[in-house]
Amino acid sequence: MVDQFIQNRKYLKAVTPKTLAWYKCSFAAFNGAMSNREAIVARIVELRERHVSTITINSYLRCINAFLRWRHEEHKQELIRIPRLKEEQKILATLSPEHVKRLLQFSPKGCNLKRAHTLILLLLDTGLRFAEALGLRWEKIDLDNMVLTVHGKGGKHRIVPISLEGRRLLYRWKQSTTSEFVFPTRDGVQASQRNVGRDVRLLGMRVGITGVRFSPHTMRHTFAVSYLRAGGNVLYLQRILGHSSLEMTNRYTRSLGVEDLQAVHSKLSLLSRRA
Repeated sequence: MVDQFIQNRKYLKAVTPKTLAWYKCSFAAFNGAMSNREAIVARIVELRERHVSTITINSYLRCINAFLRWRHEEHKQELIRIPRLKEEQKILATLSPEHVKRLLQFSPKGCNLKRAHTLILLLLDTGLRFAEALGLRWEKIDLDNMVLTVHGKGGKHRIVPISLEGRRLLYRWKQSTTSEFVFPTRDGVQASQRNVGRDVRLLGMRVGITGVRFSPHTMRHTFAVSYLRAGGNVLYLQRILGHSSLEMTNRYTRSLGVEDLQAVHSKLSLLSRRA
């Protein structure tokens, strides 16, 4: 029945190869333990005793719950839903204003470093996922209206705005490539996360950024937290980031300090407004 579920998702839902790999990993973790609630709970206990993190187990459970729901709907079996484990509330690491300033002032040398620098600045401007940025095609970028059409998770498309500086950045970068992809290889095909990730790490060392992991996902965190600190609407942020639930977006609010809340309140309070 697991194989049938995977085939269903592959051919009817058109999930990505990455999602299919996640399914298989999740089912492997719960192999032989999905017949009933007790078996699933016992496997969760076993995984925790093996020091598997709650984040990883919750990732598995998203898949298992989807399978259980499908099994109920398609095969009329008992509906079982396993609640997720409580996760430690971690503050997401972001770049500091000084880090961002260094990036903006940095002048990269060489094609690969320039590509990594442009990509990182775009992520800071838009909050795109790494894979979404690498999959961008010029035909999906509307510089006149300052928006990108992004092919996101689950085959969903969304419109993401860019700033004036973001438009300048992309316009300049466009002059250096003839590929249909925004961030291509030398041969004009879509670059891999592995190779660009290597260049991104090198960029972080060249710029001298320390104390925080310098990665595309950190840029996404930095964009989101900065957006909220400036008084951005969390519902708008959810749409920009392409999150399926507001719960995912709310993680970023935990990075806000009292001073951030005070600053936004001072701008938005009715008593602070002037005619």
